[in-house]
Amino acid sequence: MKVLGILFLLILFLFFLLLPSLSANFSVGVSPPTIELWNLKKGESKIVKFYLVSPTNEPLLVKLEAENGNLDFFDNPRYKNLVDKYSEESVKEWVEFFDNPVEIKPANKSLKTVGGEITGWKEVSFVLKIPEDAEPGYHLVRIKPIPYLPSGTFGQVGTRVVAITLINVIFNVSGNAVRDGVILDTTRDKISGNSVGINTYFKNIGTVTMRVRAINEIYENGEKVETITSPIQVAKPSQTIILKSFLPLDKISSQKILVKSSVDFSTGKVYKNSTISLEKIEEIKKPIEIDYTKLIFVGIVILIVFIAILYYRW
Repeated sequence: MKVLGILFLLILFLFFLLLPSLSANFSVGVSPPTIELWNLKKGESKIVKFYLVSPTNEPLLVKLEAENGNLDFFDNPRYKNLVDKYSEESVKEWVEFFDNPVEIKPANKSLKTVGGEITGWKEVSFVLKIPEDAEPGYHLVRIKPIPYLPSGTFGQVGTRVVAITLINVIFNVSGNAVRDGVILDTTRDKISGNSVGINTYFKNIGTVTMRVRAINEIYENGEKVETITSPIQVAKPSQTIILKSFLPLDKISSQKILVKSSVDFSTGKVYKNSTISLEKIEEIKKPIEIDYTKLIFVGIVILIVFIAILYYRW
């Protein structure tokens, strides 16, 4: 029995040792990695096609998801000059797949490529629908394939595989795309515990949606004592948003500070200096003081009036 137990543990160990190499074959790539649609009009619909490819010898189900792109895409020198006209409005809702999920089946003949051997591929189509109220400028949507092992493969039903490659789809909506903004004001908020909120009011004066954040440099008596930042927020065209950051009170000693605010929207920055008072206003509830002399006097007057009324009636 002891020998059988040791043998079982050895087989189990070898199974888990080989499992990563078995699962590694179930990966999915895309071709081409980037699709350039360029100029599209508001209200226009465009059918987009690409290929899913896989080196697996087994049928593979692939679910497709649309994601919003990000600015990292423009690190590529080919697209770097387009970032100044990039709109960060959500575009994933503009994608409509014809079939989802799709199945990749092994072909009779494999293809040898620079990236490796491809044994299965599938053409995929979706519709990109540009809304009538779409913002002008360049937009980026990413298609993410999520592969799953078919039922019965190695006994792993529905196992998700993470070896995937995304496809980027870039296009331009006609119109004048402008990324710009202005800081309207910087004020203090309520004091909570050991920190005070610093509100930076930012207005998007451009024509496209931007992701922005505030950086507040705190100066006291001419010296910088702290730098605080706000979370990233989305600012739509003509929208004014409040970018909130928090200043620890133990970093300062005076009641007035100079705040040098900047708002970063990736393709530029705007600045404004503000002097803020940190005087803590508290509602002081004084105890009610009772003047017993007045109370006794009022009591005597009421008693006299009461006696006079009784006497008059009598």
